[in-house]
Amino acid sequence: FQTHFDMTGSFLNNVFHDPMTMTPGDLILRLLFVLQTGIGVLGNTFLLLTYTSTACTGQAPRPTHLILTNLAVANVFFLLFKGIPQMILIWGVTHTLGNMGCKLVTYFHRTARGLSLCITGHLSSFQAITISPRTGGWMKLKDAALKKVGFSCFLCWISNLLINLFVPVRVGALQHSHNATRIPNFGLCSTSKKHTMSDAVIYVILMTSSDVVFMGLMLGASVYMVLLLHRHHQRVRHIHTLSTSHRFSPEAKATQTILLLATAFIFFYFINSIFIIYHSVFSKSHIWLHHMTTFLAVCYPTVSPLILILRDPQTLSFCSFMWKKKVP
Repeated sequence: FQTHFDMTGSFLNNVFHDPMTMTPGDLILRLLFVLQTGIGVLGNTFLLLTYTSTACTGQAPRPTHLILTNLAVANVFFLLFKGIPQMILIWGVTHTLGNMGCKLVTYFHRTARGLSLCITGHLSSFQAITISPRTGGWMKLKDAALKKVGFSCFLCWISNLLINLFVPVRVGALQHSHNATRIPNFGLCSTSKKHTMSDAVIYVILMTSSDVVFMGLMLGASVYMVLLLHRHHQRVRHIHTLSTSHRFSPEAKATQTILLLATAFIFFYFINSIFIIYHSVFSKSHIWLHHMTTFLAVCYPTVSPLILILRDPQTLSFCSFMWKKKVP
């Protein structure tokens, strides 16, 4: 599915070639991509500044903040190597990448996408372990998870960098051919040569196996956290009824935030997969279908920093601090 995830169709090169023929729908689409990419880059950059500012003050970063820092970096890379090239294509600028440029852009944006999935799954499982019962077996697992947070993030980076090493072999600059329907085209890039059915099957298995593993991990951890939060809510219900304050504990708020992140990723992933399957099975080549798959792919890197900014107390306090510095 990863091949179709990036495919925008060979006809895209001729859709926006003439600015005078731009319709209101085309203008809205272009502005949406600009807004989406801009918000995503600014939001993730703000998160990086927030979490790195803690390290500059000499305070030890919290394990979840270390994971979220890696997630923000992965999101920025994805927006730079997927969102911005697609935005440039939407605005009618084509043939901007050479052979090496296509290989690098495709490699880094697929690596960043895999990183985003891997780190979000790691974040979900780490939080599930954190809020688990304080029994003997769980305590040992908690200690191991706390000690291996940085190493786990490092493994996410290494594994995705290695998994996608074969991607540049398949991708190159746009090829001009009289029979364009036989050349898979990614808008700015295309496949460099034809491949057999067995090659395609191996390619799909390699690209989807890691997705299945980390999506399963994310789903399992999310269901476990929901059950734990529900059980905790049932236990303290009588306390809430006797108190006028219904505030959740910081640990519960952090768990809810991570659940929102996991839910957002799963939602956009499955909706995007539906469009991809529809395109693959019915061989539809509607331009809005291609744009929608790309737009949905960039939604999570754009939405995730907004969720963290609105729900993480540290980011809110950083906002208020920066505002006080500006206002005399």
